[in-house]
Amino acid sequence: MSTTPVSKYNSLNYFIPLFQQTKENSVLLLDEDGVILEVNKAFISLFGYEKEDLYGTNFALLFTEEDQEKGLPKKEIANVLTRGQAFDNNYLVQKDKVATWVSGESVLIKDDNGKIFILKIIQNINKQKISENSITSLNDFNDSILRSIEDGVIVLDRELKIVKSNDAFLRLFNIEAGKLSDNSFADLIEQYDKKNELYHKITLAISSKSGFSHAPLHINTNTHEERILDVSCSPMKDLSADSNVLLIFNDITVQKQAERDRDDMLGFIGHELRNPMTSVLLSHNLMEELVRNDNATIMKELLERSKKNVLRLSKMINELYNSTKINAGQFELEMVEFNFADMIGEAVETIRIFHPEYTINVNNYVKDITAKADRHRIMQVVTNYLSNSIKYAEANAAITIIVQAENDLIQVAVKDHGPGIAKDQLPFIFDRFFRAEKTMNLEGIGLGLFLCKQIIHAHNGNVWAESEEGHGSTFYFSVPATV
Repeated sequence: MSTTPVSKYNSLNYFIPLFQQTKENSVLLLDEDGVILEVNKAFISLFGYEKEDLYGTNFALLFTEEDQEKGLPKKEIANVLTRGQAFDNNYLVQKDKVATWVSGESVLIKDDNGKIFILKIIQNINKQKISENSITSLNDFNDSILRSIEDGVIVLDRELKIVKSNDAFLRLFNIEAGKLSDNSFADLIEQYDKKNELYHKITLAISSKSGFSHAPLHINTNTHEERILDVSCSPMKDLSADSNVLLIFNDITVQKQAERDRDDMLGFIGHELRNPMTSVLLSHNLMEELVRNDNATIMKELLERSKKNVLRLSKMINELYNSTKINAGQFELEMVEFNFADMIGEAVETIRIFHPEYTINVNNYVKDITAKADRHRIMQVVTNYLSNSIKYAEANAAITIIVQAENDLIQVAVKDHGPGIAKDQLPFIFDRFFRAEKTMNLEGIGLGLFLCKQIIHAHNGNVWAESEEGHGSTFYFSVPATV
């Protein structure tokens, strides 16, 4: 059976049924200048124009103003005339001015007389583009969420390959951006997961489609600092990858250190409070025996010793209480006007009563200054400085307090002749619970100077110290005359 080649029907009439009957593909017939000669029913149906709206107008009418300014219509005509065809993927404008995303192809054709025409075939892909853009936006949104999460987050497939990760995870494991694909998660944690405990938990979670939480993992950073991670795992609900799991790495190093510090603090406080308490109980037991024997002389000595130990306990408890109030944000100042020199004198006399064996020299240059501050709290700092110097000074050594003012700023310095403080420990002496190595055998829980710093900072002042081992220390604070 012979066939007739299509080329024999060299007439536009051959394409008329295709032009008229297609429903999905919109077709326009243009002349070589881009003037619209004919449109099919599909185009009218999809874009809302009437034939009369389009006949004799340039097809540039269908392009957005932005694309017209870019010269896209002219470029398309030029490409068809020089290359025989052109492709486009851009917006076309409906009659109601709504822009619709289309994909199309323009082809150069000729009639029997050799006249040039352009056949433009258009497909409406707006729904597809909207779907693609929604997926892209959703992915961008998810990526944005991942970037904002401070915990390390990764997605693993069933082979423990890392499908997705956030920046926090890269930072935790010191991985350069773009190089994560070189690592499987199993290889990544092998050096930290010595007993393969986390590995087995994850593989079980993948096979059973279950999760787990609070699995510990200890890692070392690039500064050789150990970090403690709390790892949680959840199965993904994505039907296209129902074996994937989501892992979250929460850095709990600070929390764990705080727990250790708390335990150390409680043990330390318990030890410090036990000593004076034991002494008080022992004194009372002895006094009971002395009462029966009517020995008043020794009784008086024991009462004095018991009193001192009770005062020690009271001081420790007050420091702990004040420290707790500061941490809870309940530290308030009672601002009053008072003579600063009188307050210094009262503080010095208070210390002399309890420590008459020490000499306290006062160099006071602010006798006429009236300050506005919390008098009780400032006096607390002064007495603490003096008590601190006496505690660490050599027996019967002189303590000097110097008070001066300049530019509405009052400065107090307390100088002792004690053993001094090591240079590497000096920056930490105002920290909570810090005690220098040379003072470990002395009473106290390391809160006095911390409280002094908090009180002075609450007055917009400053604290500092100068010291040289073997040559004593000088503790300073300064506050505005009026806070």
